[in-house]
Amino acid sequence: MLEGLNSVAWHEIDHAYGPALDTPGHLRALLSNDPEVVAQAVKDLDRTVHEEGGFVCPAATAVLPFLVEVLPVLEPGPRAALLDMIERIADDGENAEQVDPGWPAAWARARPAIRPA
Repeated sequence: MLEGLNSVAWHEIDHAYGPALDTPGHLRALLSNDPEVVAQAVKDLDRTVHEEGGFVCPAATAVLPFLVEVLPVLEPGPRAALLDMIERIADDGENAEQVDPGWPAAWARARPAIRPA
């Protein structure tokens, strides 16, 4: 799980606070056996990847396939929180003035797993 995470150039991808160097750690923490670690990872991802104010950052695009991968193995609480975050980003992706150019294609690939028919 999370194969390819190390091949992403996180230092070249920005989130709300600059380079997304901490993002791989947050994604890995989602797979922890400790519910508190998972809860903190969800909060950290929401704080850094979902930017308030209608902007979809490049980190949102980069994390989306990894989130889709881990969602099925998460407990209901963290899964619901991440789905909510993804839905808020997707809404921004449809309405924001600034959207990472890769977001529409990433969302088109992820949407069937997030919003099953």
